Amino acid sequence: MALLLIYFLVLGLVCLRDLFRVKDFDDYVVAGRRQSAPFVFMSLMATVLGASATVGVAARAEAIGFPAFWWLGAGALGLALQAAFLSRPVHDLDVRTLPELAEKTVGKAGRKLVAGVIAVSWIGIVAAQFAAVAGFVGLVLGHDAGTASVLAASAVVTVYTLLGGQLSVVRTDALQFAVLAIGFAAAAVWLFGGFSGAEAAAGAPAPEGFALLNERFGAADLAATLLTVGGAYFLGPDVISRNLVARDASAARRAVAAGSVAVALFGVLVVSLGLWAAAWAPNAPGESVNPLFRLVSGTLPLPLAALLSVGLLSALLSSADTCLVNSAAIFGSDILGTRRVSTIRLLVVAIGGAATFLALQGKGVIGLLTTAYSVYTPGIVAPLAVAIVARGKFDVKRPAWYAGVCLGGLCGLVPALLSTAGIAAPAWLPNAGIAVSLAFALASLRRPVASAESATGS
Repeated sequence: MALLLIYFLVLGLVCLRDLFRVKDFDDYVVAGRRQSAPFVFMSLMATVLGASATVGVAARAEAIGFPAFWWLGAGALGLALQAAFLSRPVHDLDVRTLPELAEKTVGKAGRKLVAGVIAVSWIGIVAAQFAAVAGFVGLVLGHDAGTASVLAASAVVTVYTLLGGQLSVVRTDALQFAVLAIGFAAAAVWLFGGFSGAEAAAGAPAPEGFALLNERFGAADLAATLLTVGGAYFLGPDVISRNLVARDASAARRAVAAGSVAVALFGVLVVSLGLWAAAWAPNAPGESVNPLFRLVSGTLPLPLAALLSVGLLSALLSSADTCLVNSAAIFGSDILGTRRVSTIRLLVVAIGGAATFLALQGKGVIGLLTTAYSVYTPGIVAPLAVAIVARGKFDVKRPAWYAGVCLGGLCGLVPALLSTAGIAAPAWLPNAGIAVSLAFALASLRRPVASAESATGS
């Protein structure tokens, strides 16, 4: 508890300092666009290694085995593709939000359309982070993550984000990533290095336990994960925002490329911890405690438990604040048309409240994220990526492009809406939405008139 209080004190001091250093929209939303590659890398890692990458993946490892790795494996592939195709053009377009990219490539209506889809879907991302932080708060306080824990967690994250915005986020991400990496690595060394006892050390998964597919996670599941989750890492608002804080395109690209490798390695690490907990620290009858929380509360020695606890908290907070400030910036700048920092701060509070309500509904972390990704990825990723890569080479026929966004997003939205009513929709529908939006985006491309006339004249 003392370590956690010190941790909160350090973060609080940073945010209070940045409260008075934030001068304008750029400081609050993109940290002044002056960060070096190492800081962009650490901020990227602290952002993407959040609820889904920690408590969500560990729980999934317990349920389906090593194929749970693909949640982060898909993310690593998405980041690699982003570094190869998007990081440089995205940074060079000199924008502040992802919907602003749409305006630069397809026009103002595209900006509003993309912003609307993100505004709907990304509340689920923030809610997932709140739910995960609430679970951690419940663990520390010694009770289940009920309403009080969710309210406390959302209040802490919202206030923390409200003060310093992205300027504070980038400054604290380096610390949070360092604590996160040390905490998880130390836990793995203890559990798998023989320090926890011979019986526990023998609990390392057998070689056949590292199969990338099994009867609980087959090829169809892998394809869906690569498309929906990988797509969100490839062109998600929180991930793309790390490119926007970089001081130049080269720094952005190097940071994202390094991040793709680090995310894959972390995937192996957290899945291994989840499998160890499933084998040697199972839930008591009638309980449903996350594997990582069980390691903290009853398996690791106190110093390591404290270190892993702070690492978990770092992972959860560093993702929650980034998602929240990005959502507020998109709603303010791209939907309301304002860049007043005071308005963005009010939107942080409003979005935080909406996400709190969703988190109180009790849906699991992975469920919340999958719902949000299933709406965002089919509607936005393929059309916007095509528009960015094609910029300067092709013109975009806007009606076809807009149709692809709407139809793709609808294919993801329908299952999400039906699930709230307890109605099962075809699992392939979001994937079909990706194919539809990609087809419309490609069909929307045409050679510039000048180029066509030049070719005819020659």
